[in-house]
Amino acid sequence: MKTKLFSFVLSFLLAGALMAGGTKEGSGKVETPKTYQISISYGGSEGAEDDICAKEFKKRVEEKSKGRLTVKLYGNEQLGKEVDVVNQLQLGSIDMAIMGTTVHEQAAPEYNIWSAYYIFRSGKEIMSVLNGPIGQKVQEAMLKNKGIRIIGYGLRGPRHLTSNRPIKTASDVKGLKIRIPLQPIYVESWKALGAFPQAIALGELYMALKQGIVEAQENPLSFIYSLAFYEVQKYVNLTGHQRAFFTYVLSDKTYQRFDPEMQKLILEEGKFITQFHNDLQDKSEADYRKKLEDKGMTFVEVDQQSFQNALKDIPAKFSQKWVPNLYEDILKEIAKAR
Repeated sequence: MKTKLFSFVLSFLLAGALMAGGTKEGSGKVETPKTYQISISYGGSEGAEDDICAKEFKKRVEEKSKGRLTVKLYGNEQLGKEVDVVNQLQLGSIDMAIMGTTVHEQAAPEYNIWSAYYIFRSGKEIMSVLNGPIGQKVQEAMLKNKGIRIIGYGLRGPRHLTSNRPIKTASDVKGLKIRIPLQPIYVESWKALGAFPQAIALGELYMALKQGIVEAQENPLSFIYSLAFYEVQKYVNLTGHQRAFFTYVLSDKTYQRFDPEMQKLILEEGKFITQFHNDLQDKSEADYRKKLEDKGMTFVEVDQQSFQNALKDIPAKFSQKWVPNLYEDILKEIAKAR
């Protein structure tokens, strides 16, 4: 009798286990993998390098996540100026962004030497520093200070000055009303050249140029073209005053919401998009020049040495704001790359 009772109870328990069966051991429910949606903010409009790369990133992560990760793109500063985006990344209300050096000024100012002019001669030099020990310290500082993770860097073309009169030497800049990003080292640099710098949001710059609020601006060729500045500016003055980069950043609040599989995917695709971006930039510089010439812009050869001479004291003015010996350490890393 006891044997029959034991058999009955065992059969009952096994049947219950089978009815509750599923993906987890001892559980019968089939669990649906968690899905996520993230937002990406960037400044470029249709066809700009950051726009092209954002779309490639979206395509890849959505495909590789098999629908678990959906990406919403917000270009042309739809979600706000870069200064505001940094705050929203810290809060987690924006998940990801492709940004200029503003994110460094706001989130790791002790390392933000990147806005100084005429430090780097090539993209190779920039990447050697960013991917080395100095770059690692920058990543750690940004995460600690603002909870923002760097997942990749994408080179930008050299920044050039556009205007409605030709600029050939540093002395020609005197009195020029120019729009610049809101960073102290930009302001001091253009003041040293005798210009009147103003901070205007990138999305508002076209109208500011058209209405004469400012008469000049500086950006890589890709932005000059994609934002149609050729309609309101006549000259591209080849100052090449800054070689900078985009930083692909992710809110750590967003990163921590992800399960390990999604964390791994985002970090892997961050590495991929860096190379994709750099290959794109390398191929596109000559194309953008031709497009701008076809639109009627005149390219002006500039005495860059006169600009370098006028700006040579700028790094020393800001050295107290940076970690000790940052400028000297970067020059050492550049020397190795050369």
